[in-house]
Amino acid sequence: MRKSVLMMLFIALMANGLFAGGAPETKVELVDDNTTLNLVLMTKDSTTSAFPDWIKKVEAACNLKITVVPTPTNAGDRQAKVTTVLSTGDKSVDIITINDEMYTAFKETSWLEKLNDIMTPELIEQYPKAYLKDMVITSDGSLYSVPMYFSVLGWFVNTDIMKELGYTSLSTWEEFESFVKAATNADRFGYGDAWDPNYVFNSLGSFVNLYGGDYYDWANPKTQAGLHALVKLLKNGSTTTSQVADQYEQLYQNMVAGKRAVALLYTTQIAKLKKAGLFAPQGPIAMIVPPIADKTIGPTAYCSSWHYVLNAASPNKTAAKRFLKYAASEQGQFDYTQSFGTFPAYLSLLNDSRLDNLTGISEMREYVNSVILHGRPIVPESMEYISEIGNLFHRLVLGQIDEAEFCKQAQTSTNKFSK
Repeated sequence: MRKSVLMMLFIALMANGLFAGGAPETKVELVDDNTTLNLVLMTKDSTTSAFPDWIKKVEAACNLKITVVPTPTNAGDRQAKVTTVLSTGDKSVDIITINDEMYTAFKETSWLEKLNDIMTPELIEQYPKAYLKDMVITSDGSLYSVPMYFSVLGWFVNTDIMKELGYTSLSTWEEFESFVKAATNADRFGYGDAWDPNYVFNSLGSFVNLYGGDYYDWANPKTQAGLHALVKLLKNGSTTTSQVADQYEQLYQNMVAGKRAVALLYTTQIAKLKKAGLFAPQGPIAMIVPPIADKTIGPTAYCSSWHYVLNAASPNKTAAKRFLKYAASEQGQFDYTQSFGTFPAYLSLLNDSRLDNLTGISEMREYVNSVILHGRPIVPESMEYISEIGNLFHRLVLGQIDEAEFCKQAQTSTNKFSK
């Protein structure tokens, strides 16, 4: 049975000197002639306001003419679209942006072009190596990804509500549980979540990790304790079954509207919260270190990335590798961070003084320094496993099965998909 991936990034980074003054700038030779090449990029970023300026910067840096194809915004539709493009050998798309779930499903197929010549051993030193080892690099040492950015699943709280109720800290589970119950009233719930069947595994696994459990072992008492802690928030009225269809966009809107006091959101939402004038110190929403449920475990959180991958059927591989060399470089990662307000996967940039004014950078640095970061429980048949557990969780919170039956069926599903 597979084990949960424990990624103690700060220790690994210190051992490799990545936070000891940073690494020298990577010099990237992108263009070996003056020919402008064509490239088709299928991306999730195209609807953001910063995208037009960013794509112009990329075209200039790489001497490319880029045609952009948006991916569907809905996770299920996006998975289906990208799977169709890759599995059918569609030559109309070169570079595609995909998430951890899709990458895990695709990396052992023949659909992606190997990128070991881009992500060289020297360059890998600048990236979260434990994350690459456990989530990106295949068993034979192959690598098919250039990580776009690095994110964590953060605990976000409305500090105005904390002040209203007289709370100064949510560092312990007792404080957190008390606060979300007190914050619940006719107009809001204390705890908000994304319980869409393709999303709830993030939160379920987060609670399992808080108690030191193992997402792949549902007979483990600590795993069951994490499940119980999440379900208890529903039973005591601190959260709601109405979020069984919610993804992160709906959860974000509920936080913005003051309908939730605490929510689990990825750090990619910080830029949106800043734009809305809501992220601290300008606004009331702040990201806090996760509450400690077990002192022997400490604060824990999931980390993740999105990926640039190269379609194996692409007819424009020279152009694609120009793009990927830039995207993987220190400059490319810095430009992406500056454009979209995300955090770089090129980790030595986290302590770069040029990012000191980036909203959320101090919180991200604190997470990397003090929070135990875990890779997420993703298997090759990722979406099937994720949705099966998600639908099983729906049956639990809707009262169709109890926690014991959930654990029994979750273990059956885990055994089926993790072999």
